[in-house]
Amino acid sequence: MAKSLPAKIEKQIDKAGLPRGGAVPFDAELDKNKQGEQVIKKETVTHGPKQGKRGYLDTQGRIWIKDRAHADDPDHWDVQEDGGKRYIRVDLQGNLLP
Repeated sequence: MAKSLPAKIEKQIDKAGLPRGGAVPFDAELDKNKQGEQVIKKETVTHGPKQGKRGYLDTQGRIWIKDRAHADDPDHWDVQEDGGKRYIRVDLQGNLLP
């Protein structure tokens, strides 16, 4: 991650299991909660099979939704682009899955 983040955000990233390294690291888009504290912004997917699901928003406007292992793939993140019209699959270490 390029920017320095508050300790609370770092803990949120670790707890969620979002990747910090690899080819596609998660770079959090920050928001403020009702108490005025910084949190990772969340967004709802508007298109595709993940429509209606909420995930973590990154600085590129992509929505990260955790997905369990299936079809010979390990647990991974479905990273929704353009509101879910396209997506990439990223493993827990931040590397693209084929």
